Amino acid sequence: MNERVSKIRQQLQESIPSVDIVRARVYTKVHREWRALPLITRNALALKELFETMPIAIHEDELIVGAPTVERRAAQVFPEVQAGWLADELEGLGTREWDPLALTPEDRRELEETIIPFWQGHTINERIFHQLGDDTKNFLYMNPDEYPRKPSCLVDNFSLLEKGIGTTVPNYKVMLEKGAKALLAEAVEARSKLDPTDTENIDKIVFYEAAETVLKAFMRLAERYADLALALAAEEERSGRRAELLEIARICRKVPAEPSDSFHEALQSFWFTHMAVRIDLSGHSLSPGRFDQYMRPYYENDASLGETKKEHALELLELLYLKFSELMLLVSTPTSRHYAGVPQWQNLNVGGVKPDGTDATNDLSYLCIEAMSDLAIVQPDISIRVHEHTPEKLLLAACRLSRQGTGHPKYYNDELITLSMTSRGLSIEEARNFSIMGCVEPRAYGEGIHLTGGHVNVPIALELALNNGVFLLTGKKIGVETGDPATFDTFDKLWKAFKIQLDNMVNHLFIIDAYAERAYVDLISTPFLSVITPDCLGRGRSLQQGGARYNFGPAVNLFGCTDTGDSLYAIKKVVYEKEEISLTELIKILRKNFEGHEDIRQYLLNKVDKYGNDIDEVDYMVRDVAQTGNDAVMRYRNIFGGQADGGIIPVTSGIAFGLVAGALPSGRKSGVAYADSVSPMPGMDVNGPTAALRSVGKMDLVKLKNGTLLNIKINPSCVKDEAGLRKFADLIRGAFNNKVWHVQANCVTADTLRAAQEKPAEYKDLLVRVAGYSAYFANLHKEVQEDIIKRTEFSEL
Repeated sequence: MNERVSKIRQQLQESIPSVDIVRARVYTKVHREWRALPLITRNALALKELFETMPIAIHEDELIVGAPTVERRAAQVFPEVQAGWLADELEGLGTREWDPLALTPEDRRELEETIIPFWQGHTINERIFHQLGDDTKNFLYMNPDEYPRKPSCLVDNFSLLEKGIGTTVPNYKVMLEKGAKALLAEAVEARSKLDPTDTENIDKIVFYEAAETVLKAFMRLAERYADLALALAAEEERSGRRAELLEIARICRKVPAEPSDSFHEALQSFWFTHMAVRIDLSGHSLSPGRFDQYMRPYYENDASLGETKKEHALELLELLYLKFSELMLLVSTPTSRHYAGVPQWQNLNVGGVKPDGTDATNDLSYLCIEAMSDLAIVQPDISIRVHEHTPEKLLLAACRLSRQGTGHPKYYNDELITLSMTSRGLSIEEARNFSIMGCVEPRAYGEGIHLTGGHVNVPIALELALNNGVFLLTGKKIGVETGDPATFDTFDKLWKAFKIQLDNMVNHLFIIDAYAERAYVDLISTPFLSVITPDCLGRGRSLQQGGARYNFGPAVNLFGCTDTGDSLYAIKKVVYEKEEISLTELIKILRKNFEGHEDIRQYLLNKVDKYGNDIDEVDYMVRDVAQTGNDAVMRYRNIFGGQADGGIIPVTSGIAFGLVAGALPSGRKSGVAYADSVSPMPGMDVNGPTAALRSVGKMDLVKLKNGTLLNIKINPSCVKDEAGLRKFADLIRGAFNNKVWHVQANCVTADTLRAAQEKPAEYKDLLVRVAGYSAYFANLHKEVQEDIIKRTEFSEL
């Protein structure tokens, strides 16, 4: 990186995460003044006022400008989804253990006295709390009678209900190719053709009016940056910086109003669009998608980059990456436990195939990898789509980035995911053009946001089956009465009881989702994101009205499949086949958390085969657990008729979910974190990485359409030279040949991580892959640090 980039990177690293209430102030003011207007109109007017009046800044040496907040790494407040819980967190927000955020006394006072009271009682999670029946509340809340509530970690979508849903790949391409003026003209023309005396047209007219409002204001926002750049240029004494500011002014005067021509224009137009979406919509996983594809023509055809084309483009790209890392999210403490490190999941994809099936790699693909190699920062999330004909040069470049130990990039199985996408009813051309969003989730071009989603604590279904529906932590009977386990004289009877309990848990999650989807339609509207989403303008409907081309989901993730599969296999072997202990005796031992029976725990832990060692019988048990949960999920549809998707993406929730579960027949003690995603239990995959990957590949992952996440930890000595890198590249290709969905690597030793725990100041730049995102190890809660440290470390590939 050059001196400019290095300076801005250091400033960003030194900035303190904080809270910005400007958006909350404006939204509160507009909604108070215009209560009688439709929701989308009020939100459009709020965006208009924000775009026209919000404080803006152009920081020293910047070439890509714009941000939702003036301060770097400041989180906006979205009171329409956060007011229900925020008041109780304000006092400790800056000192909490999990992801603290600074808040000024003045802003806290305004939130307490003006903003939060206006929105309280009108948020999604408050509505859900009051609407759900007691049976379902018992699965969602630890104490169903208390609000603000604490999550039960049995089934969960509270983190989505309280901070909003992102989970989409915005259509940046339309702004690059058409510009906001053209979209505005489409909205005006469409509205002019509607007869306002026809009541069925009123909602469409309201939508188009909102579209016109936000597009005009969006262009005005860019003009404000142009004006500011000109003002700064007039005062700038350095001729070089003055020229840069004048060029910034020219670009902001042109884009996003007009189509982009140069690479710099395209990057700025992209960033303004991304920035506007982040202001419009509370939520994570607003991802750039196939960045090297839609940006390619602007890089390749830009004569203005001159003789130093690559160096100039690389600088611009690195400056854009730093803008990604400025962004923050405000989430509650319970949500931070599920997503430690405040991940953004701004997933930037490179590689893959074109819609015609040919390799899509281009010069910009390499440049995207090189930019992250230089910067070694958290965002954006760099991902590479790997297929049979992926150039070895690209894969090795990605492996070199992995060797740096930042957790970047993530690797995806192009052919497997394409096949999974066709099962949604997409054409092969549409399926090949998927984007990866968030951790590992594929999205089709034209797909809307998932209104809701959730998580299921799968080992609890086994606990309920072994205790006739009783949840041991509370002693409550919350599950189905599946019978006294003493009557389970065959393994099939136990399996049936487990399946009934799991089906019931999934059913309660979708009861929550049904109420939540209705609440999202009633209480949330995203006029800007709707305008740029394919088919919303054509249909005259917002995303919350089903205007997108495709409306798949919600996405439901199954946590603890490994622990459940290992446990069921242990019962099958030890109780039913070898008859070494009765099921009744085993249940008594589990209820005591193995106290006084360490010999039995060690036998279950170390003498009974475990998933992750390429042993078919136990591997297929884990597969059956995952597929049983996925089958239950896929029986449900969303408010627009789209089918729900299952996946295994626990983020850091395996820690929180493990805390509420009792001891398991796998040998796991009560309260211990679950195995990470589709990984084996830590330390139980003793036959090396190839065996572990073969076990994962047996799970028939193509059916889990929301994706699966696989972390591996590699000793840096494995990839210290080119021969080691090629082995790593071969390991990735081998994994994908064996139908693994995704692989990502932490290239770091446990000794280094322990040293970073003891002396965090000396390791402040140590990046690690947590789940589907990277974070600075020193900033993570110790529980998460320990979970990363205990992952199996492979010393040979």
